[in-house]
Formats: sequence, C-alpha cells, structure tokens
Amino acid sequence: MKNGIFVILLAFCFCNQALAQLPKIPHLKTNRAVNDLGIKIGEKQTFSIDLKKDVYYTIITQQQGIDLVVSLFDNSGKLIQEVDSPNGMFGPEKILYSPDSSGQFIISIKPLEEKSNAQQGRYSVALNEIPGMLKKLSSEQMLQDFELLQNAYYETRIGLWYNSRTQFDSVCNIQKGKIRDRMSALDFYRIIAPVVAYTKEGHSNIKVSDEVSAYLKQEGTYFPFCVKILNGKVYLLNDIENFKTKGYIVSRINGESINDILGKFLSIEPADGYNITSKYRWIEAAFSKYYTRYFAPAKSFKLVLIDPKDNNEVVYSNIPACNFKEFGKISAEVANTIPNYGYKEAATFSIDLDAGVAVLTVNSFSLDSYKNRREGFRNFLVETFKAISGAKIKNLIIDIRKNEGGEQGMEDHLLSYLINRDYEKYKYVEIPAFTYSFLEYTDYKNEADILKKELTEDFYRANDGRFLNRDGHYEGESPNSNNFQGNIYILINGLTFSGGSEFAALAKNYTSAKFIGEETGGGYYGNSSGTFLKLTLPNSGITARVPLCKFVVSAKETGIPFGHGIMPDYFVQPSIDEYLKGFDSEMEYAKNLIGKQP
Repeated sequence: MKNGIFVILLAFCFCNQALAQLPKIPHLKTNRAVNDLGIKIGEKQTFSIDLKKDVYYTIITQQQGIDLVVSLFDNSGKLIQEVDSPNGMFGPEKILYSPDSSGQFIISIKPLEEKSNAQQGRYSVALNEIPGMLKKLSSEQMLQDFELLQNAYYETRIGLWYNSRTQFDSVCNIQKGKIRDRMSALDFYRIIAPVVAYTKEGHSNIKVSDEVSAYLKQEGTYFPFCVKILNGKVYLLNDIENFKTKGYIVSRINGESINDILGKFLSIEPADGYNITSKYRWIEAAFSKYYTRYFAPAKSFKLVLIDPKDNNEVVYSNIPACNFKEFGKISAEVANTIPNYGYKEAATFSIDLDAGVAVLTVNSFSLDSYKNRREGFRNFLVETFKAISGAKIKNLIIDIRKNEGGEQGMEDHLLSYLINRDYEKYKYVEIPAFTYSFLEYTDYKNEADILKKELTEDFYRANDGRFLNRDGHYEGESPNSNNFQGNIYILINGLTFSGGSEFAALAKNYTSAKFIGEETGGGYYGNSSGTFLKLTLPNSGITARVPLCKFVVSAKETGIPFGHGIMPDYFVQPSIDEYLKGFDSEMEYAKNLIGKQP
C-alpha cells in the first residue's frame, strides 16, 4: 500500500516537472497591444487569448518589414481563420471573430515562406473588443477623405465616361454639403456612397471601415429575410417563426414604402452606365445588410405584404429582428432550400442525345475556380467540345447567368470554340497614367516603381499623350480547330458582368447566338477594370476600389443604347412560384425554341 502511494506521488512529481519544462505561451490581454516584437523566417510565435461567447473581437497584427501569416485556433487546435492579405511586408493583418462559446483560443503568427519575403522583421499585435459606439469624426476629417476620393477619381477619370466634369462636380458638391461635424464613419458612408454610384462604373465600389463592419456585426439588428427582385417587385424567400411570408411581395417596412427603400439602395449601388439589372441582383443578395447600414436599429418590424395569388394585403406586426449570426443561419437555410440559389461548380456540361442539345454552364472566369487554373479551364473546354463534336450536337445552350467575370482572357478561350474567323476584341485599352498622387493611401504605398513596372508591361505612351495597350496585349484568340458549327443560345441576366458580359458582347458581335433572359449587368461598350488600386480613406477607414484600365470594346451596329448591356432577344424572367420551386424558366424557354425548329 505504501509502495503504491509512493508510485503515485512519483508519477505526480514527474508530470509536474514535465509540465514545468514546457514553454509557456504568453497571454494577450483584451484591449492591450504588444509592440515591437521581432520574428525571423522559419519561426512561429503564439499567444493565448480568452474570448467570450457572442462577443466580437478584432485581432490586428501590424507588419513592420516582414510579410506575416496570422492564424486563429480553438483550444483543441482546430483552425478557425487564417489571413495573409496582399499588403506585402507592411500594414495590418486583421481577423474579426465571435465565438459560439466562451473559452481560450490561440493566435499563431509566422512569416510567409517565400523568397521575396524579408529574413526578419518586427510586428505588433492587439486583441480588441468591439466598442458599443462608433467614434465621431470632425467635419474637417470627412472633408479631407471626401476630397481625397474625389481627386483620385479625377486623376483616374472614373466617373467621366458617362458624366461630364460639371455633372460630377455638381453631385460631389451636393453630397459634400451634407457633411456635419461629429458624424460617424457610417454616417459619412451614407454621404459618399451615392458619389461612387454616380460614377456609373460597376467595378468601382466602397466598403465601410473595419470598425463599422465590426460594429454592425456586434450591435446591428437585421431584417430577417432573404429577398428576390422580379419585374421590379421585392419578394420574401422565407417564412419566419409563426409568420407565413414566403413568396409574398413587400409593400412597406416599418411604415416606409418598398419603392423608397429600393430607391435608397439603388442610389448607392454602382453599375456600368445606366444599367439597373446588375443593381437589382446585387441588392437582393445584400438587402438585409444594406437595410442595417441605412436605417436605425429596430427590435422588430411591421410589414405590409401583398399575396401575389389574390393581391390581398397582409399586415404583420412585431416580427422580431435578428442579429448578424442569426441572419447568417437564415441565409444558409434559404441557400439550401431554394434550387439554383447559388452554384457549387465553376463550370458544368451535359448532353441530351434525344433532344440533340448540349448545355454548357460557365459560372465563373476566375482562375481560382479551376484546378490548375487557366490550364484547367482550357482542358475542360477541350473535353466539352470534343464530346459535342463526337455526339454530332447541333444545338448548344451556354448559361452565363451567374458569371460575374474573373481573369482577363478567359472569355476568349470559350469564344474560340464558337467562331470561324479572327476577331478584333477591343478598339483600345487605356490607362490614365503610370503613377498617381494618392498612392500613399493605397496598397501601392511606397511601391510607385512596382506599379509603374507592372503597367509598362502592358501599356506605352503614344504620340498623342495617351497611355495605350501594347500590340499583342489584350487581343482575342484564333478559332479553335474543334469549333462548334450549330445553333447557339446564351442565357444572360444582371449577374452576367465583367468578363462574363464581355463574352456576351463578343458572342453578340461574332456569332449568330440568340440571347435569352434579361439585360446583362456589364456594359456592352466596355468597362473600367483590369488593374485596381485599393484606396483607404485615412480618417473614416472607408476603402474604395479604383480601376485603372478603360476597356473599349470594338462594337458593332447592334442598336444597343450607349451605357447598357447586351439586350436579350427573348426577355424571360421566372414567376416567384417558378423561382421558389427551382423551375428554370430561361432554360426551358431555350429548349422550347430548339424544339420548334423544323
């Protein structure tokens, strides 16, 4: 018995000694920064933190001469988040997180393992709890931010494709006049967002500051519905608790008409030219978030709805608002229950031998969407059109309704299978300059030479002073030897944007394809995109995406009004019942057209 006690005591002492030999992880306290820490390539440094359930925290690591990867783990070692933003060796790496249960978590910080990274550097790290109020800005601070963005637009000519300088100045002066002392960055966002929308450049957008984003997640109340906009009407896509609302038309929310609410959102959503279909598609995807940004927090909602079956009015009071996490669960449930709500694969292909129809769906031109990136997409097309040729298919439906673009040139890979001669893609591509006065506020801070080097690879200064694309850059592709010779039908809508819309424009110009759906979100005559500068306004923290390249499509005599996208030959939009049930109206319309062929 005594021997047994001795063995237990010996084991206990040994365990204590082993634990004492383990390195102790430093603990990071809330709302306190640890500054001037050194780190080397191959080294990893960790900190423990204590987080409370449903409280939002920011973890901010300031890089000082070395590119870092920051990771957040739970206490069991499961990775929660990992960030390595494209800001190089300087600037912040930020994590925003709210745990579902209280406990201890681990932050891991290590240098990025790349040859271009520094061998050693320094950093600071801070864990901050989100404050319950937004800080106030002075009118001078907001005016400085406003004029910084305005002048950046003038330097890059954003807003001057569809507007005169006088028109743009007028809008800026109106919005500038709304600035009042002691406004929050959220108030300022509401003032400056309509200016961004007035540029009529769909690739330009702004985002609220990290502080505002975190505040809205912590303190914001959310409209507990997902919506779909069809023929200008806003439909609810889900029921909530004991309220039957799915499929109903929204008439009023908390006393305000849906048309007035939509008008506010339309005024802050940029689009190419005078297009509105892209605005509807983007607004419906972010309706609740926009509502939270624009309207005061509400604990509940009073809804006036219309039953589309009999046009009777239905009034519901005291529908409870939800928080950000709860809204995320609602969104996920809607995405899982409504067919075709989103997509899982970047591209798919099928053949109906009996009908003699092939369906090619290309949801994205993003390189990251494909295994082996560009080569992966090319291989997919090779196999697709080999199968079409082998099956002797005469009718091809191409679905690009969810294709918001991606990498330059991906649209040409697809077009090469649909044409039988070479084509001119752009009239020209132009940039405003090789360098800009506001670079210190962008992701090219201290890297003006790098930006100039990148731009001079594609552009040169012409004799007339313009900066134009070099010969051989931004050109199309020759016809593929296995090109399709039959009838082409292309499904389009407001989400058909950027490279997706450029493909539609090229197909309009160089094939006899028939277009079905609604106007594309991207402009037929071109867009401003390509290289982007990420501009951060120093006082409000609002970030703006500033495109540099003006792509002017080599347009044909199509009758498409300036400032609009590809117009469908057959306008088709589902009813709300068809949409909720997953009946694909545009696809079935295309198949019916094919079936009517002699």
